[in-house]
Amino acid sequence: MTGASVHFNVTEYRLRFQRSLVPGEATHLRGFFGSAFAKEQLLHHHRTDGSLVYDYPRVQFKVLDRTAHLIGLAEGAELVTRLWGEVDQAKIGEETMPVLEAGLVRRREALGETAQSIAYRFRTPWMGLNQENHRQYHEITDRDEQRALVERILVGNCLSLATAFGHRVTARLTADAGGLRVRPTRLKGVEMLAFLGTFRVNFHLPDHLGIGKSVSRGFGTVARVAANERGAKSC
Repeated sequence: MTGASVHFNVTEYRLRFQRSLVPGEATHLRGFFGSAFAKEQLLHHHRTDGSLVYDYPRVQFKVLDRTAHLIGLAEGAELVTRLWGEVDQAKIGEETMPVLEAGLVRRREALGETAQSIAYRFRTPWMGLNQENHRQYHEITDRDEQRALVERILVGNCLSLATAFGHRVTARLTADAGGLRVRPTRLKGVEMLAFLGTFRVNFHLPDHLGIGKSVSRGFGTVARVAANERGAKSC
């Protein structure tokens, strides 16, 4: 598909338990749903033979505002809608907790290039660096060059996202990473370099969609910045 944008359905399934959750428990949330609904490949990205499915996750698990969220995109939106009401308790780590409240929000979203840049913030750490550009980032001593590298990665994330949804970007994308700051984080017990803060790009990203690595576990969750919201310090 070509043109300025592509549209798809987004469904947010929100669950409130007897206690608040922390962001790191998004991995446990994903593990519970992947096991409880093992036939649903979109929840765990494993084929029946055990091999991995390498595709942008259509269902993403997040903890936002201390509440569990399942974000379903395109075909994932239909699955998340079906799951709503089917879960009355969930196992988070070693703890099984009843669902006290479950809500569903459905909307139609656009994804694609825009005439003007849009300001976003990362609600969860963005892991934009892979093994190769992680080394490049640390080898660069000039802060402006580091920022330029991060901006190229942001643009690359947007282009990859467009490809995943069958959209061909025809305009030049530019990003501004001046509002991002470095934030060390851990994934599967390994310390990794991530970023938090604000950025700008001439590309429309639906709220609560993830970019970068490990988006199915809640990393890299974006939200559009309100007009009165101030940017963060730069990296």
